[in-house]
Amino acid sequence: MINRRQVLASGLSFAAGASVLTLAGGAAFAQGQPVKVGFLMPLTGSAGKIGNWMLDGSRVAVDEINKNGGILGRPIELVLEDTQAQAKLGVDGFRKLVDVNNSPVIITGFTAVTMAIAPLSEQSKTYLLTASTASPVVRGVSKYLQSTWMFEDEGVRLILPYAKAQLGVKRLAVMTLVSDLGKSLSDAVKKQWAAQGEQLVGEETHQAMEPNFRPSLLKLLTTRPDAIYITNSTGKESAQIIKQSRDLGYKGAFLSFGALESPDVANLGDVAENCFYTVPNYDPQSGNAKTQAFIAAFKEKMNREPGVHEANHYDVIYLIKQVSEDVIKSGGTLNGETFRNQFQKKYGTFEGAASKYQFDFSDGSVLRATILKTVKGGNFVKVADLV
Repeated sequence: MINRRQVLASGLSFAAGASVLTLAGGAAFAQGQPVKVGFLMPLTGSAGKIGNWMLDGSRVAVDEINKNGGILGRPIELVLEDTQAQAKLGVDGFRKLVDVNNSPVIITGFTAVTMAIAPLSEQSKTYLLTASTASPVVRGVSKYLQSTWMFEDEGVRLILPYAKAQLGVKRLAVMTLVSDLGKSLSDAVKKQWAAQGEQLVGEETHQAMEPNFRPSLLKLLTTRPDAIYITNSTGKESAQIIKQSRDLGYKGAFLSFGALESPDVANLGDVAENCFYTVPNYDPQSGNAKTQAFIAAFKEKMNREPGVHEANHYDVIYLIKQVSEDVIKSGGTLNGETFRNQFQKKYGTFEGAASKYQFDFSDGSVLRATILKTVKGGNFVKVADLV
């Protein structure tokens, strides 16, 4: 685990023996009961960059909330555990957050980790919120889990008809990660492509953290695909697949989902052009007041432009704030069970900086407006509204 796992991302400081807890921003609270929100995400390893993007969005929200009185006078304490997107580290981190920190709510993500801790969430009645779990295998795995990111079989359903009609894709191939996520997305691609009256021309598999994709790509490229769907959830590996394919002479398109919006892919520059992916409709150019307030606050604190992943996690923190306040106002004790009950009672929909969320509590899924984006000159650019 990284040494930062119990860092207070909100910038809180404690004086030994003091009766008041004071924020860097000047707000003060009666000491004793911060709301400890777990952040169980990859902060190092192949998914560490995107995990830190997500953490930045959470930090901005925590700072704002604490500077304005916290959760009815209780500060949010963001407690970090690094999973490296690995199941075992996720389980270890979950147990620390529950047994040591008594976190009623944990922000988590990535399929392997989410699947590993889902049974533990039911045993401990700890509520899980994920804005970064793409695999549809997560549907319904725990009544204490809710996604704020659409499961990507929905993204596949949207992108493939567009690829056929607008990009002229006839010959489609898949690079399948050997994992629950990879298999579920590969299955979704096959099903949706068949619904378009087509069959895949090829499929190759690869292991996680594989450094050399060229042998698999050489086989796949012999099928002469117009497009290759990438099922990988880490930007580093997706960037390697794209770069190595281009090195082998492939000039066709790549299709994927929101994990492609990664600094590793952006850093490829022109090499990453002709890549297309689905992502929730976070529009920095919109006149939405919440969106613009978030962007201004994020730029002031982080000195860079935020993307969809930062916006999603900013929204998750505000969702936690609102539900927690409702629990406390109703006279209940804030824990995973009361959080779940209040959430499902009142928040079938939620308006955030990233978009509107429509939750399905029966299986932990969510529906959001979705757009298609591409890479141009190292930037992620909207192409079309899909729904």
